[in-house]
Amino acid sequence: MRLLIAALCFLLVTHAAQAKQLTDVYQAVVPAGQNQSEWQQQALAQVLVKVTVNPAVVEQAAIKAELKNAGNYIKTFAAVSSEQGPALKVGLDEQKVQQLLSQNQIAIWGARRPAIVLWPVEQTPESRVFMQGTANPVLSQLQQQAKAIGLPLELPTASETYIPTLSVDEVWAGNWLLIEQASLPFNADQTLILLFDQPAVGQYRLTWQGYEQDQLVSNELVASSQPELATAFLSSLTAQLASKFAVQLGSPQGQTELELDIEGLTNFVDQVKVQQMLSAMLSVKQVTVQERKADLLKFKVQLAADRSAFINSLSLERRLQSLQAASEPAVIPVDTTDAADELFSEMAAEMATEPAAAASDVMPSALRYRYIPN
Repeated sequence: MRLLIAALCFLLVTHAAQAKQLTDVYQAVVPAGQNQSEWQQQALAQVLVKVTVNPAVVEQAAIKAELKNAGNYIKTFAAVSSEQGPALKVGLDEQKVQQLLSQNQIAIWGARRPAIVLWPVEQTPESRVFMQGTANPVLSQLQQQAKAIGLPLELPTASETYIPTLSVDEVWAGNWLLIEQASLPFNADQTLILLFDQPAVGQYRLTWQGYEQDQLVSNELVASSQPELATAFLSSLTAQLASKFAVQLGSPQGQTELELDIEGLTNFVDQVKVQQMLSAMLSVKQVTVQERKADLLKFKVQLAADRSAFINSLSLERRLQSLQAASEPAVIPVDTTDAADELFSEMAAEMATEPAAAASDVMPSALRYRYIPN
């Protein structure tokens, strides 16, 4: 297991992923031809779902009541064409939307979100195949629901022309070296495999797996249909992601101010980019430069949320590499294109495991990161 994790880490650091920056979180597209109250409420509901990554948010009593005042949140609107016909593109007031959710203690997501690639495989009594094509109802449902909540999903097999670079059996068996290699072109932050089967008549099962903090995590869902499984999967996935990436503004927990040291800032342009990046984070109230020393900048960061929310926000920015860990994985030298095969062979031959080093419970007074230019 240790060598497998080392190999996966090696693949990731040699091909850095990028979280997706959404540009339409506070925009909605609604059908034209409705009365003003109807399209305004529909627009606000769309945006609230995207900001919270939670379709059920509009069912909460306080939010449902506030939808009647949707006009107070509208900033702009314009006539556009959509796939469904004439529509209105509506822009909403970001501060007012955030204030509404904060007042009701509802966590929100920033515009920068983790990108996830999915490899869905279906096993039937006759065969084992990739779920493939735009007409596949499960893939279509996943894409539509993910778009509605603003979750960046990559489904390579949804393309009619995509030819997988790994086999169905390799996905079903969980050959993670090959799965991660096939996922690299999609620049995802996380890779998941979705294994559908039917253990009994009228019963469908989804087993989905992926690596989280160097550990393989497996989840299982059972439902009476595959579309139900798709909905339950997205609900379960977003709940897990929300525990890490959703921000509770005004949280009284944790530090309200901390020092952030970033090295590798060798020019003024990069310094400005980093300061703007930090200022745009939901978890940040204000950021100022305290000290410059060679390529090191010391920032004072006033937090709008707790410390862990800020650290999770930093984890989505791949230009920043954390220097907090007591020890970093050793870089594995690679001389040929067969390095992954060699690692896999070593992993298969490994018979002993090493105890993991105990993590320190003491939080450092300052956070330290290295900036990696594009």
